[in-house]
Formats: sequence, structure tokens, C-alpha cells
Amino acid sequence: MRHFDLTDNEPSSRVAILDEAARTCSVPFRARPADRGRRVRFQHMDRYFGGVNVTRTALDNFSGLRSAKLARTDPAPRLILTVSSGPYLIEQNGRAVRQRSVSMVPYWSCDAYRLHGDEPTRAWSVTVPIADLGLPYLFLRDVGVRNIGHSPLGPMVRKYLVELAGLGELTPERAASLAHPTVDLIRALLTTAGGDEFLSRQPLGRTLGMRIMLHLRSQVSDPELSADKLAAHFGISKRYLYAVLAGMNVTLGEWIRTERLGRAARALTNPANALVSVAAIARMSGYPDHSSFSRAFRQRYGCTPSDWRLRTGPDGTEPDPQGDPARWSGSAQPSRRAQ
Repeated sequence: MRHFDLTDNEPSSRVAILDEAARTCSVPFRARPADRGRRVRFQHMDRYFGGVNVTRTALDNFSGLRSAKLARTDPAPRLILTVSSGPYLIEQNGRAVRQRSVSMVPYWSCDAYRLHGDEPTRAWSVTVPIADLGLPYLFLRDVGVRNIGHSPLGPMVRKYLVELAGLGELTPERAASLAHPTVDLIRALLTTAGGDEFLSRQPLGRTLGMRIMLHLRSQVSDPELSADKLAAHFGISKRYLYAVLAGMNVTLGEWIRTERLGRAARALTNPANALVSVAAIARMSGYPDHSSFSRAFRQRYGCTPSDWRLRTGPDGTEPDPQGDPARWSGSAQPSRRAQ
């Protein structure tokens, strides 16, 4: 967790510290006073929950710019969601949002953007890897730089983000356990807001693949999930369902198996589930039969679910369910996780 507070620094160093905070954040940009003749106010907290970055800022007389050059060299595109409680301008791709009351605006690191706050404002931001959201770029570009705070999930997300930023110190393990539910909530917010306002403008066929994947993500823990059930839900034939999925390089059975096992693997190493049995986690992940779950898990990760729960990596880290399964088989010895 990092803190920047310009009130603690000499006036001559405040501009440099402001720019340093901007250049070293999860999505780097350059910052300066909006009016060099006025005092800058900048109190900033920056912390990580796994790959999710959360910030809380009180600012006044602030201007930020992420250049096109910085955007082009971005190694890992991220989506930013900013909630502000006062007038705060966010501008990108010819769109701009500046409201005097509460706003909630998504934008991304893929393009240049400008930020501007010339009145006292409080802002909370969360940035997540776009790859983790699993949403099409065209959809994200369409929903971006719009105030989505009035969408059905807006108030819930705002409260969650404020509380997440205000949590006390956590161990890296416990902090990382909050990354996945945070990404899930941001994804739900975006798709709800986008579905309400934008997707209805497009031919249904253009959004069918995305709608299928969203439905799959929400229903993957249903043990009865099948191609027949999925095709019936969307009113299409199984043949057309497979064709749509093939167009996205998705094999239905493999995707369901990988997603279920990945969710189970994360749940097994989540400290919040320490008292939850392996069988219960299997059922929550879409496997009603414990023996079939154990066979599939061993085939994917090279060990039993119970061994996975006890293992840590050679460098002391927890197993990565998206990593190389061979890394966790054979030579790795179980070690009991800290309570």
C-alpha cells in the first residue's frame, strides 16, 4: 500500500511528487497542476489485490494526461473504472464526462486520455486487466467514457469500491483472494450497463457470441449445463451454437471443464474457504460427484484437490490455476498453508 500526501511536502517539490505518483501507477500518465498559480491538493492511496489495483484520492487543481505514445506501448491493457464525488473530467476518444455530482466512468489504457479536476473532488478508481474481464474490445469501447453510475448495479459497485479501498492491511494472500470477485462484479456492472443502453442498438447476431459467453460464465456451476440446454436458452440449434463458439475459438466441453476446475482451484486456496470441504467446493464448481471431480482435477493439475489445497509453490507462492499444471506435479512437495 502506497500513500502520497502533498500537504506533507515543501511547495517546491509538490509538482514533482504529483507527477511521480502518476508515472508509477498501474496505468502510467503525466500529471501537473491545472493552474500553476494555485496550490495543488493531492492525497492519494494506492494498493493491489492480486492483479487488481485500487486507489482513493482527494484532489484539487489537478490535470492528468496519458499520451498516445504511452498507450501504444502498453504491455497489458487495463480497464479503469473511476467513481468521483465532485466535478472531475474524464476525456477519451472524443467523449467526455464531467458531472458535478457522483459519476461512475469506465475507460481504458489502450488510448490516450485526459483527466482534469479544478475543484475539490474525491475519487476512487479500480483497474483490472482487460483479459480477465473476457469482454470484446468493441463492447468495452462502446460502453467506455459514459456515466454508468445509474445502471442497476451502480450503487452496489460504488459502495463496494469505497469499502475495498478502506480495508485495513491484509496479507498478500488475503488481498489476492479478493481479486476474482472484484473482476466478476466489474464485469457484471459493464454488461448490465451495456446491455441496457447499447447492445439493443446492434443486430442480435452481432452480440450472440458475447451473450452466450456471459451466460456460460453465470451458469457454469450448474451441473446440468449442456449444449442442448444452452441452445434452447438462445433459441438456436446445437449446430449453430457450435458454429458461433468455433468462431471465437471456444470448444464448449473443454471451456466448461477448464472454467469449473479453475474456479475450484481458486476456491481451494482461498483462506475464506478453509472450513469448506472439498466435496462442497466440488458441488459449488459444478461437480455433484466427488470422484469424477477428483479424477478431472488430478488430470488437469497432477495432484488431488486435497494436495492442491495444502501446496505452495517452490518460491512460497500459492498455486496458479492458470499456470502450467506440470509445475505442481511430481517434484513439488505438499506444505501446509499458514492459517
